[in-house]
Amino acid sequence: MKRKVIDIKKAILNTLKKEGELSLKALEIKVNTGSQTISTQIEELEFLGKVEVIKHEKNKLTGRPYTTVKLKKKN
Repeated sequence: MKRKVIDIKKAILNTLKKEGELSLKALEIKVNTGSQTISTQIEELEFLGKVEVIKHEKNKLTGRPYTTVKLKKKN
């Protein structure tokens, strides 16, 4: 059965609340959904001011750039 968009957003927010800052790949695995879905939902949550997207220059292990996401602090 296909999950609703709101359920995926809730899963993303709950995972970030428990785990803290995560890479997009780790979030994809923990929420159990595809990379395109994660990207779309993170983009919407960033627009709504719920999460902060951080782009890193390179990974220490691979030397490749990567992106992490964390909950935005409430003011």
